[in-house]
Amino acid sequence: MGQWLPVIIMMNNYFHDVATAFLAASALIMLFILRAISLENLDRSRIDFIKKIYRPTTKVAVFSLAWVLVGGVPRTIFFKRYEWWDAAGKGIISALLVKHLLMFILVMAGLVLWTQVKRKISSLPED
Repeated sequence: MGQWLPVIIMMNNYFHDVATAFLAASALIMLFILRAISLENLDRSRIDFIKKIYRPTTKVAVFSLAWVLVGGVPRTIFFKRYEWWDAAGKGIISALLVKHLLMFILVMAGLVLWTQVKRKISSLPED
């Protein structure tokens, strides 16, 4: 396991970053769809389309959030060993801190946006 640990941690960190982006991006995509289709005077086909897109996009968001939370554990445990010292050696600790701040902001923005999406979807008429 010793020789594979750096690879596993680096891949986890990479996918953690990707999951962060997917969470925010999936919410933005749903908001764009909801804005593109006027929520007033919706016919049944538009409502069905929105709900059909909402389900898999929500699955992407939930999986992404789960990866952010679960993948954050080993990332935190091995942070100094695989990220901090590498950044320190390159003199880019400030860049690393900015990156993590931006990732935190993206996760929070994704959660806020998904709350807005859910509220809008909940306001759609039922079948």
